[in-house]
Amino acid sequence: MILGYLMVLLGCALLTFGVVYFGQRAFPQTPNVVEDLIYRTLPQTQCAQCGYPGCRPYAQAVAEGAQIDLCPPGGQELVVQLSELMGVEIPAQKLAEPLALVAVIDEAECIGCTLCLPPCPVDAIIGAQGFMHTVLSKDCTGCELCIAPCPVDCITLEPVANVSPKVRANVSANVIDKPFELKGKGCINCGQCAPACPKDLLPDQLLKLGNGELWEQASELNLQDCIECSLCDRVCPSEINLAQFFGHGKVIEKQRLAVNAEKLRIQDRFENHQARLQAKEQEGNQRRQQRMNERLQRLQQSRGGDQ
Repeated sequence: MILGYLMVLLGCALLTFGVVYFGQRAFPQTPNVVEDLIYRTLPQTQCAQCGYPGCRPYAQAVAEGAQIDLCPPGGQELVVQLSELMGVEIPAQKLAEPLALVAVIDEAECIGCTLCLPPCPVDAIIGAQGFMHTVLSKDCTGCELCIAPCPVDCITLEPVANVSPKVRANVSANVIDKPFELKGKGCINCGQCAPACPKDLLPDQLLKLGNGELWEQASELNLQDCIECSLCDRVCPSEINLAQFFGHGKVIEKQRLAVNAEKLRIQDRFENHQARLQAKEQEGNQRRQQRMNERLQRLQQSRGGDQ
């Protein structure tokens, strides 16, 4: 009898071990999950205005307990997001609303020294020695890092008209800031809207997610497939303007995706910039080492000839 119990316990232990082992193999845990979440939340300007040399070091610092209000380009909205992510209180002093800026080079004053090229974290400045430089405005993040190295002060930052601070995309930022007026008497969960949808969506579920501003989750229910035909409005006994609400949500979700795509693009340019600088530094070190070896070899040969 006791042997049977022991066999059962041993079997349960082996089963638990197997589940844990294969679970870790199938779903490995990243040690820097929080840091990665913070990093993806940051605006990716790589401007170092936070006191850290880029967004990744600042994300690591925040994950370890640093202040969450050190990123001027992110503004107060970023502070709120980091507060919710880290479970800490929002600092009393609010950050100013970030202003979209872009570097501009005065062509008449530029001497073509190339000193502004290496500091640019996203390679948004192009030019060659002795030739006028120019800024790729669509790639410039307004980080200010190019201003200080300029010996003739020909670089300034200017506001970008009609462009969201979050992303330079063909999506209006005013849609998010402007509250949507949801009309009607409120959903009564009658379910009449679902059969009326020609795209087989679930308007009642999309409505609930939209009310909670969970448009990303709504997209997982194929929100973008909505053709805004208003057939769900016609059968709704509460007379809710569902089609307009879904159209509003589609624009919000489209802008969120554009923001993420812009962040990834800037991140790629920054990583390419860093890799290029590292390769250049490594190449320079190799050339210096080679010259040093050649000098030592010539010195040894001259000493051997003197003997």
